[in-house]
Amino acid sequence: MYCAYCGTQTHEGQSFCSHCGRAIAAPATPGVVVGQGATPGAASVSAQSAAAASPAASAGHPQTAWSAPVGYAAVPLRSRLQCHLRTLGILWIVGSALRMIPALGMLFVGRMGFLFMPLRMRLFVTPIIGGIGAFLTVASAAGIAAGWGLLDRRPWARTLAVVLACLALIDFPFGTALGIYTLWVLFSAGADVEYEQLSRRAI
Repeated sequence: MYCAYCGTQTHEGQSFCSHCGRAIAAPATPGVVVGQGATPGAASVSAQSAAAASPAASAGHPQTAWSAPVGYAAVPLRSRLQCHLRTLGILWIVGSALRMIPALGMLFVGRMGFLFMPLRMRLFVTPIIGGIGAFLTVASAAGIAAGWGLLDRRPWARTLAVVLACLALIDFPFGTALGIYTLWVLFSAGADVEYEQLSRRAI
């Protein structure tokens, strides 16, 4: 043994140091924190004994993972389909309703005819304008139905929206943007299975 203050060698049973006269501290035992006269390894011995006394160490796990505080729950991440499906349905309804206004105008003009034009020109132009107006009216009505179906999680709405999105790609720039956005949302990984599950819950 050695004196904790001056380092002088002492003998067993000796209570005071023969060099400095101070009391000789007893050897530190595991789990006991000593005062000023503690040996340098006492802290590590205490830490090892505390770790050995823990439930994780007794179970054979030297390292334990951090656990979340009580009262906090893990929040599941929402998929791309769940995040954008409502927005996509609203965009289809609003965009199709705005497109129907000029479509009805072209349909009306096509039926009434251009009276100021010569007869031969009217016979050529009127069917074309009316046909385009009829096509845009039907497409707009289908777009409104697709938007409503997406909001209501109807099984047929995803297929209809994909078909209309492919047709809308040629309608630059707004139709192209809506078509790309629709395909990006509805063609994401696992979107078909997830949408089917949402449809079953909505029914």
